[in-house]
Amino acid sequence: MRYKPKSTAALHIALGGLPDKMRVEVDPDIQVSAKTVGELRKVTAWPENLVITTPQERNPESAVKVSKASLATRVGPEDRGEPTI
Repeated sequence: MRYKPKSTAALHIALGGLPDKMRVEVDPDIQVSAKTVGELRKVTAWPENLVITTPQERNPESAVKVSKASLATRVGPEDRGEPTI
């Protein structure tokens, strides 16, 4: 699932029940230093132009991906008619 959290609170909701030790892969041009979901939960500010992609499976090879949102990409539950987090 892809999410575009608008705040750290929304980020926490998007990360849901993912394990703290799950890896985080961050695009090289992004200033987020988190290597695990636990570290990502500790960020104090979340830029509105970032998107996270969470895996459906929770196996050890899975990872959360952090990337920049493109203007052409529409992401998030609001684009599917669901409530915004």
